[in-house]
Amino acid sequence: MTYTKTDSRMELRGRLDSLNAQIILLQTYSENQNYISDLEQVREVIRELQRCEACEKIFEGKLILFGIDEDEIHTRSHNPKKYYGLGHVLTHCEMKREAAEINFLRTLVRETELCSCRAFNDGDVYNISHVLNRLSSALYILIYKYLPLNYDKVIQFGK
Repeated sequence: MTYTKTDSRMELRGRLDSLNAQIILLQTYSENQNYISDLEQVREVIRELQRCEACEKIFEGKLILFGIDEDEIHTRSHNPKKYYGLGHVLTHCEMKREAAEINFLRTLVRETELCSCRAFNDGDVYNISHVLNRLSSALYILIYKYLPLNYDKVIQFGK
């Protein structure tokens, strides 16, 4: 199918392209092979989402990143204290470069998820929105891996 440049599907394609490009850029800045590898796993998911959107195919299989499946990603992202010994992260410049970059990618994934919802009128027939939602959660928990030791800035919910 052909879309006009102002179609929401074209916006989604552009956002997916931007995510891919941003990941590559961050990889080129780093000498940390673990970080580069973690980002490559994310990039592979983005490339698959690009393929699914362009070919109008469903994202097949379960999302697995950093050795954990999407259900575990969801669970860990909602209870980081249990899994990482630290409550929900309060973003701050003291989180250092790699964690801050991952947080930036997480926000871009959230924006892309919103584009996906608009492109498919909240009825994502290719489950791209769902995968993007889990991808942002995966990036959230990846932040914990790259936080400096003794990082203590967490969100306080109520009293």
